[in-house]
Amino acid sequence: MTLALIGLVGFQLYWVDAIISANEEAFKRDVNDALTGVSEKLERQEALYALNNQMRQFQFSAGFNSTSPLLPQVDFDTVINMELFADSSRLDNGFNIVFDLKSGEVQHPMSDEQLAQLDQLRRVQEESMSKLAKRSEMLFEVFENMMMRPRSLSARFNPHQLDSLLKSELIARGIDLAYDYGVLAPNQSRFVHLTNHQIKNELVHSEYKTLLFPNDIMSDESWLLIEFPQKEKYLVRKMWMTMASSGFLILIIAGVFGYSIHTIFRQKKLSEMKNDFINNMTHELKTPIATISLATEALSDKDIQQLPDMRDRYLKVIGDENMRLGEQVERVLQMAALDKKDFSLKEQPLNMHDLIEVAIEKSTIQIEKRGGTIKAILDASDTTIFADKTHMTNIIVNLLDNANKYSPEAANITIRTRNQKDTILISVQDRGIGMSSDAQKHIFEKFYRVHTGNIHDVKGFGLGLAYVKDMVDAHKGSIAVESQPGKGSKFTITLPLYHG
Repeated sequence: MTLALIGLVGFQLYWVDAIISANEEAFKRDVNDALTGVSEKLERQEALYALNNQMRQFQFSAGFNSTSPLLPQVDFDTVINMELFADSSRLDNGFNIVFDLKSGEVQHPMSDEQLAQLDQLRRVQEESMSKLAKRSEMLFEVFENMMMRPRSLSARFNPHQLDSLLKSELIARGIDLAYDYGVLAPNQSRFVHLTNHQIKNELVHSEYKTLLFPNDIMSDESWLLIEFPQKEKYLVRKMWMTMASSGFLILIIAGVFGYSIHTIFRQKKLSEMKNDFINNMTHELKTPIATISLATEALSDKDIQQLPDMRDRYLKVIGDENMRLGEQVERVLQMAALDKKDFSLKEQPLNMHDLIEVAIEKSTIQIEKRGGTIKAILDASDTTIFADKTHMTNIIVNLLDNANKYSPEAANITIRTRNQKDTILISVQDRGIGMSSDAQKHIFEKFYRVHTGNIHDVKGFGLGLAYVKDMVDAHKGSIAVESQPGKGSKFTITLPLYHG
């Protein structure tokens, strides 16, 4: 069972760890994808910025505006059999486009007016080609500037725009979480932009980063780095249902396992206690039965029948042993009734001191037989309780009998009473063998008997203190024990006083 429990818990922890790792990897992938998206948008924005800037310079230098046509309007109806061919050649500082206008065969002679129009068209065409060549040169300069002469890193992005891009890219991937970020220029050993100076070291070693402007050829590399202060809480919140379910299942499994082990040991202990109880009960019942049997056999002898004193003696033995047998049986029946709660208390106002004196009188013979003594110190001034006379007397008798049995020599027992607020405290103290702290936890359990070491003459069912505890509880009182091995024990009963 233990190996199975360890295996199940191990598998649960393995899957939880696997889920955590998978969520962390997914989070890392989504964040880095978001950073890559931001980098690509910034690079496209940089290209558009350079292109627009160069186009504005070209329009300004060429005298064009947004509404100016690239070429003047020409009437091509007057041109007959004209073919336009394009050729290109490399210039010193780039490339240029040259258009040559070649005439085809003229089927009819041209008039002077047509020749003048043709000459004007050629001049306009040459002028347009010159402007087109300048534009191509400027476009080349734009690409050259983009590849060879980038701007400073701080001028290539707007912090507010960068933050907006980051936020939108993260939210698009389901990450709505507070963050701090920075733009690092490693070659300059500094952050160009930083939102939180307190986490500079964390950002330097962050696993969430991407290269800014990765397609730059000659410029120094720069990195966009980001950290999430509440990442752990976010990941836990995202998977709390899985972790809670797994933890709940582990607790159930461990609880059932613990309960099973507890039940097994309890049943084992209860079985041992019951076997001990059966052995003791058999002994306790066989002794009076054997005594009665011997006394009866003796009375059947005719010689004893003729001796009145001897006959009366055997009759008294039979009566005493019969009473003892009845008491033992009654004690077992009482515990059965207590288990079923099948009993009723005949409560009435009683004087506790009177009950104690009756109990002492019943116990004196057994105690004095072993050479022991009972000392009563009755200091309580208010002694009236509302209780069942029989059961309350039996409580005191049981405690006195217990003190006598667990005293290795002549018992020295002290019974005291005192008042405390609206209660009366009755204590029974002996100087017997005492008991360990572990034994004190179990003495009020049925069938439990304190181990007496080398003392083997302690008889009983192990029901006396269980009966005492149940009856004290039934009278709305409490009982406590103080004991040390070799120094004796002290039982204290607290009962509520009766004021009518």
